[in-house]
Amino acid sequence: MIRTRAHHTAALLLTLLLPVLLAVSGCQPGMSTAPSLESVTMLSTPALLKEADKVWRAKDYPAAELYYSKLLERDDLSQSLQATSQSRLGQAAYQNGHYRQAKQALEAAANLDLGALSDAGWELAYLGTLAETGNTERLKSHLKWTLEQKALPWQTRQEIALWYSGYFARKGDDMRALDVLDGFYKQARTPADRAAFEETLRNDLKNWDDDELDAMARLAKPSNQLRFPYALVAFERARRLVGDEARWPHAWRTMRAVANSPELMDKAALRSLLSSFESEYGIPRVGLVVAVPLTGPYGQVGASIVRGVGVAQWQLASTGNDVDVKVLNTDNPGWVERLKEMPESYSVVGGPLRGSEFMRLTEGTPGSRVVDKRAVFGFMPGLGDAEEGRDAWRFFSSREDEVRSLVQLAAGELGIKDFAVFYPREEFGRAMAKIFYKEAAPLGVRIRGMESYEPRDLPSWNKSIAKLLNVPDDFSENKEAPLPMPDFGAVFVPDGWRQAQNLLPNFFFYEAEQLVYLGPGLWSRALDRAKSVEEHYYRLAVCPGAWWKGSPGAVSLQDALRQEGLGRADFWVALGYDFTRLAARMGVLPAGFDPEDVNTRVASADDMQFSMAPIQWDQNGVATQELFLFSPRAHGKTLADPERLTAGIKRATERRLKRADAYEERMKEEAAKRAESKR
Repeated sequence: MIRTRAHHTAALLLTLLLPVLLAVSGCQPGMSTAPSLESVTMLSTPALLKEADKVWRAKDYPAAELYYSKLLERDDLSQSLQATSQSRLGQAAYQNGHYRQAKQALEAAANLDLGALSDAGWELAYLGTLAETGNTERLKSHLKWTLEQKALPWQTRQEIALWYSGYFARKGDDMRALDVLDGFYKQARTPADRAAFEETLRNDLKNWDDDELDAMARLAKPSNQLRFPYALVAFERARRLVGDEARWPHAWRTMRAVANSPELMDKAALRSLLSSFESEYGIPRVGLVVAVPLTGPYGQVGASIVRGVGVAQWQLASTGNDVDVKVLNTDNPGWVERLKEMPESYSVVGGPLRGSEFMRLTEGTPGSRVVDKRAVFGFMPGLGDAEEGRDAWRFFSSREDEVRSLVQLAAGELGIKDFAVFYPREEFGRAMAKIFYKEAAPLGVRIRGMESYEPRDLPSWNKSIAKLLNVPDDFSENKEAPLPMPDFGAVFVPDGWRQAQNLLPNFFFYEAEQLVYLGPGLWSRALDRAKSVEEHYYRLAVCPGAWWKGSPGAVSLQDALRQEGLGRADFWVALGYDFTRLAARMGVLPAGFDPEDVNTRVASADDMQFSMAPIQWDQNGVATQELFLFSPRAHGKTLADPERLTAGIKRATERRLKRADAYEERMKEEAAKRAESKR
């Protein structure tokens, strides 16, 4: 049946193509001279094979399609030559856009000799034909089959991998385009095979356009940027940035990290190219200032931050990233003057910790202030009167971050829509109450109650709580009577942990055990040091925090500290560690930089693995931090479990309703007895 189709196709092609070939013969260099119809017919099979081979090698695909079609009419071809002829006919037909003929011939070649599938040319023509004819199911099954065929030559497997990668990329599935390369690479049997694949991909990437490369490069994250194929995509994208002075430090860091990757086999070419760039543009050196207290009441905090800076600096140096860090003690009155005297290359500043110190950096006329000369990232929840993303930046969770994380948990995961706020009448409490109202309203929740209390007048707290819970005035006269159920399911208590330990038991006195108690980040930091917590009162309590020792980034930081004998990690160590790594990724800011320069760089640098809760900056330079949420436990805290909290709310509510029902039943029984006695 195959030979019959071949005869028919050959005759048709000969009729259609021979006049064209005769017309163009002798006009195109490298193409064989097409014989006349009579001479083709008169050629012996060996002679025709020789002519067909000649046009095939010249990549004269119209002539090759014709000659191999004519060859397949011969009865004296061996099976091996039939298979070769069918394969070349199929490949030529594919190149000529004759996809039906290509599919028939390629499948015929495989039927005659399975070895045809080992040929990269056959594979690429077959895959291209399937794609052109929309045969997606066959493409999927062929990919699966190819991955299972360990005997296929590695060169052929490389070509197949690159074809599928390009196929998925053209369909907009960038992740799968890279995954398929990764899948084939992992199956390489030897280091030499891996090195060959790396070289092949490096050369192929040079042909990608910028938009396609940018889309792929966005998938190169810190977790995968040093392994194939992401490393080579990141390297190629960085290579294209060379020549842009402002972006050279960032490009250099990326290329240096990839060129030193322990997961790549063929790094010699990468290092050679990088070395040539370094000779021409120099090796960037990032200057970084960390301004924190090293003496006084906050000296220990500053020392922890500097410890994290040191670990990050050492790690960066081991990968060729040279970061020169200057530490300024903000307890020293002359620290601002020292900062002003530093070279412009120290363009990024981390700190200070206190608002009063930060204000010193904003003093002066516009253009002459410290914040106009350097990018200052305050280690504070807010920047006062300075505009975030314009005057300075924030490397710390904001009060809005804290409130947002609490409301999203309570409203989104626990289904609570009605809230109350119970705050102390002082600056922090009032500010947090306002922020809670501002952040909660857009999320569709209601503030059912808002009550304040005197922070230093403990005896009055009970009365304020009773007012918030709408406790009847005659409560003390009949303490057995059930209290009305509050019309809210959660209460925000923006006060310190020590105050909370006195406040929450008073809520339980008024039977409010089913409420979810939302606390600020102050609770989380205090719980890091807590030794004994009365867990009964805090089963439904939640507070946000930027540090969790069990997160992947925190574990990595602790491992690094352990290797250097530098003790245990905590939030402040993580702050210094993460900030130094972020600043290194930003590089040296150009002379006369503007806020947009910083916003662009920080937004592209924040995709690293943070050791604390990750921070992201929007296009306007405003930071948000996705905080962890914790529940107090007997010996500190644990990650809040929404399912456990939901079950706890249900149990507490059922207990309270059960007590109320029992009281009502008892009252009915007593009323019945009184009525009976009157008879």
